[in-house]
Amino acid sequence: MSSLNSQLQNFKKSFKASADIAVKRAGQAVPIKETKSGGTIANNTKASFESGGITKKRKKTTVFSQPANTGTGHHAMSQLYTVIQFLKDSDDPQSVISIASRTKVDISKNQLLWDKLVNNDKIEFDAVNQTFAYKPTYQIKSKEDLLELLIQKKSDGGMDYKDLKDSYSKLSSAVEELAAEGQILVVRNKDGNPRVLFHNEAQYNTPIDPDFKKMWSEIPIPDETDLPKALETAGLKTMEVFEKKVTSETKPKRSKTRNKRIKITNTHLSHIDLSKDYVPPNKK
Repeated sequence: MSSLNSQLQNFKKSFKASADIAVKRAGQAVPIKETKSGGTIANNTKASFESGGITKKRKKTTVFSQPANTGTGHHAMSQLYTVIQFLKDSDDPQSVISIASRTKVDISKNQLLWDKLVNNDKIEFDAVNQTFAYKPTYQIKSKEDLLELLIQKKSDGGMDYKDLKDSYSKLSSAVEELAAEGQILVVRNKDGNPRVLFHNEAQYNTPIDPDFKKMWSEIPIPDETDLPKALETAGLKTMEVFEKKVTSETKPKRSKTRNKRIKITNTHLSHIDLSKDYVPPNKK
């Protein structure tokens, strides 16, 4: 019995010694290098990171897919486009010096570019004054010219705004002034930009009762998806587009001549050529 107690005491001592060693090892502090930290997790922004004094060397990246900004460019077509755009925005003829000062393109030193401008259908060259001018589709120099053009074209309906854009550099302001004066009617896009211009003839402006205008504006317009159903409920039909069938002229059929094979039954006449006329033999 005493031997068992002694063994038990020895086991407890050895167990306690191993536990103390494990605790001592776990309690040893691991040396950690202090690093400057700018900002915390809650404020991990670029400004707080840079304010901590840590600066990283950034690699210089060069983007090779983007061309360098050289202004008007060195290609002849690029320079030609720049000059034509400048002349389009100018309402008056421009000299060579004026073109060079505004576009940085000296056409007097580029014979190819000079020839392309002189021979361009949309450019008017004055050989006497050595000036270039853009030839618009319509000659518009003021809002009065625009109004006169719309009066001339009223029988053709409205005029597209995009067809007039290259005719006058101040077209937008002229349209808005004439619309405010009630001289023209403007159909606009969803973004408010003009789309079609009409001359407003005062004789057709019929006064409408304000109550009728109010009733008209209060009529709810169904959504585009619900519109067909609303029309059907009201006993109306949506507009149908009928395609006109093109009827081609029927040509008379030609009867085909077929070579029919004829079965010869008179085999005893096979030695006689029936395609020749019969000529009786000469009697002596």
